[in-house]
Amino acid sequence: MDPHGLPDSVAAVRTLFDAAACSCALVVPDGSGFVFTAADGAGAAELIGVEIPAIGGVAGWAAMSGHPVVIRDVQSNSQFAREFTDRGDYTPTDVLAAPFFDGGGEILGVLEVLDPGVDVSDHWPLAVLGTLAHQLTAIVSADGATTADHRLADLGRRVTELADEYRG
Repeated sequence: MDPHGLPDSVAAVRTLFDAAACSCALVVPDGSGFVFTAADGAGAAELIGVEIPAIGGVAGWAAMSGHPVVIRDVQSNSQFAREFTDRGDYTPTDVLAAPFFDGGGEILGVLEVLDPGVDVSDHWPLAVLGTLAHQLTAIVSADGATTADHRLADLGRRVTELADEYRG
């Protein structure tokens, strides 16, 4: 599954967070795990199509918690197995992850930001990531993006441009 607009959205989120990488994993039809359908940045090429179990990784933890999470120094945290965070030649240190759900509350997927360049000790990165993840619902749902979603995507592109200008 490669929902139209998902790769561009993931790239925009990576830019906004000044991150090494960003990815989106969608739940597999039987609910047993997630498959990475869009990625941008370090390790992106190796990640597309990789399926991970619903438990044991950062994506699974975010999905089970039902809200955005931050995990610092993932490799030293025994709760997260290295095989779920290695991405080819790239292994992240810090990961932000936010689940998103359909209208009935069923998990659709998880948006992850790896090694963000923003200060994750503040509350805003998780709040923003949660909002952005929620917007992915329209992109991956059967109905596709609405006019409001397209306007939000345009706003996201403009915010990304402003962030790039600010960073120089």
